[in-house]
Amino acid sequence: MFAADLRVLDVQRNEGRINVESELYIAAPPAQVFAALSDYDNLASLSSRFLESRSRIDSDGTMRVYTLIEGCVWFFCRTVERYARLETEPPVSITATAIPESSDFLYGVEHWQLTPEGGGTVVAYTHELEPRFWVPPLIGVWAIRRALAKDAITAAMRIEQLAQKTRVSTGE
Repeated sequence: MFAADLRVLDVQRNEGRINVESELYIAAPPAQVFAALSDYDNLASLSSRFLESRSRIDSDGTMRVYTLIEGCVWFFCRTVERYARLETEPPVSITATAIPESSDFLYGVEHWQLTPEGGGTVVAYTHELEPRFWVPPLIGVWAIRRALAKDAITAAMRIEQLAQKTRVSTGE
């Protein structure tokens, strides 16, 4: 039985940028939610939209992540590449800033804020992005909202499953 709950999801368009805000409850402690969200080499285990993901630490200590994501609106599908710099504060926050010269985004800042609530975690998520490609004005925002609503609940349930396995294997 899952307790995952998508409490808020808002997608707006502001000129060329798309702004996403969401709040999600996950029935797992913040440390386990953070571990799942920051396992960049295994993001496909959380969402089938991730075709590929990997991370590395540069010689200057900067963490970078690469993701290859597929999104579809009806019969039209697009594969999108993103390279980003990461800043993390375990187990509280993750910020990913797109590197425009290597990505399909002119601008992108994604932020996850994790807050304990009861025995679980509230994940406040914001993402401001400006794609290099055309997104239809009305249908694009609707399609993004629809895809995110489905993916958010699926990812939350998978994080809860991972947390349950961790509790069993560690005896918690």
